[in-house]
Order: sequence, then structure tokens, then C-alpha cells
Amino acid sequence: MNLRLTPFRVRAPLAALVCFAAMAHPQDDLANHVTIYRDTYGIPHVFGDTDAATAFGFAYAQAEDNFWRIEDNYLRALGRRAEVDGERGVENDRRNRALEIPRLARAEYARMSEKMRAILDGFAGGLNAYLADHPDVHPRVLTRIEPWYALAFIRYNYYQSGFFWSAGYRPSDLETAALPQPLSSFAVAEAALPREQLGSNGWVIGPSKSATGHAMLFINPHLSFFGYGQVYEGHVHSKESGWNFSGYTRFGFPFPYVGHNESLGWVSTDNAADQADLYAEVFEDSTRYRYGNGVRGATIWIDTIVVKTATGVERRPITLRKTHHGRSSAVAMGSRWRCGWRRSMAMVGSRNGTT
Repeated sequence: MNLRLTPFRVRAPLAALVCFAAMAHPQDDLANHVTIYRDTYGIPHVFGDTDAATAFGFAYAQAEDNFWRIEDNYLRALGRRAEVDGERGVENDRRNRALEIPRLARAEYARMSEKMRAILDGFAGGLNAYLADHPDVHPRVLTRIEPWYALAFIRYNYYQSGFFWSAGYRPSDLETAALPQPLSSFAVAEAALPREQLGSNGWVIGPSKSATGHAMLFINPHLSFFGYGQVYEGHVHSKESGWNFSGYTRFGFPFPYVGHNESLGWVSTDNAADQADLYAEVFEDSTRYRYGNGVRGATIWIDTIVVKTATGVERRPITLRKTHHGRSSAVAMGSRWRCGWRRSMAMVGSRNGTT
């Protein structure tokens, strides 16, 4: 395999060095501990001294290849699409804020282990280093990437774009919802296909069935070549923990999650499993809802969506609610519909198939 070296040159304006030298973070030096090689197909092979440095390099490589896609993914995950897409991004942002994805991602980052935070810090540092090195790249909104953005995007992918629809929502539920403005045709078209039409597959050929005498793993995730589901291929290697994993991830995820190491491989598939519950809440008024023979008080908060308009931007306040079942996502027939799911997710790092 032919490899060519892509050296890191992390630069910063002198003024920034003067102003922020006292606030330097450990990840500022990560570029000195990672090297990116690219093979003849352009696939990045990232070799780092530490896990954080490897994540830094993997982020830098992703940004080199498609920073626009990373920023777009994060805008979706932060509920800020309307800042660039205008009206057609409002419903996505409202749904995102109702599900509290940014708040939950920040809280998740805060309670993570020091090691995991260092990896996320390194990944964000790699994206910010890329922007510092490339002043010709002009982000539409996100001029600085925060470490918890990757966690928000993971939640967006699996909760807002996955479990939300598997709970039983259909575009017609949202079309008739009592929203401030009718749901745009763009938002309706973005809604998921019927669950029975979704799925993907992976299969294994045993050594006795292959021409080489080796086991073979085939991965077919049925994901789009474009859009927020677009995947990115890469190889990460860390001296610290022994990472040596090749596979794919999404733009904006800190490491590959489907692929193989030198010992084993694994595949992720999508299907129509029953993994979410949908409740209909009947509200007595704007703050109280029925439960059993009594009523309970809902939690209510105000959020603000920034919407791009023809003349500038509009700050649009939205009122959001949640009950003891969970967050409220749409309104229909005087009742507030809510998507509640119970789902556990674990990151796999394995040599024998166990976590």
C-alpha cells in the first residue's frame, strides 16, 4: 500500500497567542503527537501517541475532506438549522429543542470520565486546529467547535432521526399539529420512510466456505452517500490504548464504530425494532395534564430559535413542555403527543465480542 505523509502545521494568529496564551489547553499540543497518512485512495490512517491525539488527527482528516458536512451535521444536532436554512429548518430545530438534545449532550459530557472527555476535547481541538490553519474556510455559523457537539450529533442520529419515528409518528401527525406555522413540505419530505421499509444487513462467511480459508465479514448498512447519514472511512491507531481499528463513522463522530481490528470485526444494522413508546397526554390547561384520576403539573420552559429571514434574522421564542413520561413533541386534537423511549447504548471496544 502506498502511503503519503500529511504533516500537521497548526498555526494561530499572533494576536490570539498574546490574548489566550494563559488559557492554553493540553490539546493545543496534540498536533505534535499525531501523524496522518493517506493511502492511494485518500483514506486517512491516523497514528497517535495517545487516544486524544489520535482523535485530534481523525477530526483534522475529516475536516480536510468535508468540513461543510461536519458543520451541517452539528447544526442539525444543536437545533440551529434555521440559522442557515431559514423557515425550512424551523421544525427540525423545534423538535430538537423539545427533545432537549443540546442540554442532554452538555450534561453527558460533564459526567463523563476524564479519559473520555480528553478524547472529545482532542476531537474538537482537531476541528478547531483545521479552521485555524485554513482561514479560507468560512463556517456558516460554527466558528468554534465545542467537545459536546459530537455527543449531540450522536443523540440527533439515534433519537431525533431514529427513535422519534419508530415510536409511531407519521408526517401527518406533524402536519396537523398546532405549530406556529404550517409544517413545510421540506420537513415532511425529510420524515422517515415507513419502518417496515427500513433496514440493513451484514453477514459472515465462515472459513470453510471461503476461497481463502479465512472468515469474511460483509457490512451493508444501507446508508446514504450524501446528507447527514453519509459515512466516512478511516483507520485509527493509538499507542496509549492499542487502538488499531479500520472502518467507517459519520462526519463529526470522534472515531470509527463499524469495521475491524486485527482480531475481529463487527457490523451495525438498522431495522424496525420496537424501541420507543408514544403517549397521548390530555391537558386540562397549558400547565396541567390528566393522569389516572387526577392531574399533574407539566414542566414548562421557553427556548429561542434563531431563524434566517430575507432581511436578517428573527429570534423566535417557543414554549416547550414535558410530563413524567417525557418530552412533548407535537400537538393534535387538543392533546399533546409525546415520544418516550427507553434505550441503552454502549460503545464497543472488544477483542472477544464482549464489552
